[in-house]
Amino acid sequence: MTSSDPDENLTARDILDALGVADVGAVQRVQGGSDTAIWRVETASGVCALRVFGVGEQDDCQRERDVMLAAWQAGLPTPEVVASGSWRDHPALLMEWVDGQTVADELKHHPLQAQRLGEAFGELQARMHRVVAPDALANHPDDWIAWLGPDQPALAERLRASAYPAGALLHLDYHPLNVMADGERITGILDWRNALVGPPRADAARTHAILLVDAPQHVSSPARMILEAFTQGWQSGYLQHDSSLDDMAPFYAWAGAVMLRDLAAKRPPSHLAHIRRWTDGWLAQL
Repeated sequence: MTSSDPDENLTARDILDALGVADVGAVQRVQGGSDTAIWRVETASGVCALRVFGVGEQDDCQRERDVMLAAWQAGLPTPEVVASGSWRDHPALLMEWVDGQTVADELKHHPLQAQRLGEAFGELQARMHRVVAPDALANHPDDWIAWLGPDQPALAERLRASAYPAGALLHLDYHPLNVMADGERITGILDWRNALVGPPRADAARTHAILLVDAPQHVSSPARMILEAFTQGWQSGYLQHDSSLDDMAPFYAWAGAVMLRDLAAKRPPSHLAHIRRWTDGWLAQL
């Protein structure tokens, strides 16, 4: 669902100049997603994040900007975009800097808060699903189903029949590395690149698959206990604000099939076998 890494030779100050950003202070490259380059930038108006896309990705950049604006206008903790533009065919967004650290790091440093943090995480996702998707997404209601590829026509047909309500804003990469917290509250949802329109159950199923199927295979036993507490909190927090997660079998099957496609070249066979068994179990219930 993402593209290749952007050019490693990007020059942040040149890009900021192209965006018309003056009075730039310290600029520091930070770790970000695999599909964009990110810098922390001090400006006269405050600290910002500069996110630079790959060459020719203007449509992706504009769509993400539209999605973030819709989320921000709906009151979600999403960084406001303060400038945008392009440098040498690299589109870029300058956004408010989000305080805190990722929820994943919060869980490492404050494991006893896992349940509470999970509840806030789930509540926020339920709030997001009440946001009407912007026009940039609304014209493509079946795009999330298309993630399956051509090999699951029966599942795709079942999903089309089950896709209600279908106009919600879906993040589709909602997990502890893409959400920020400061020890007291969640401060921001990041990386809206995968965002699409569709039924909330699709987004909830994808988060479920990440938290319960993929993530446990990467952590130690103590960390797995923390993850379990967080996941229980997420489910509780979500269901307190949205009780419509019924008939989930086709959505879990979709989430597993999509995960297998995503990870085919990135995970060992044993890892993929575990995901495949989980997915096949849900397919058998259709």
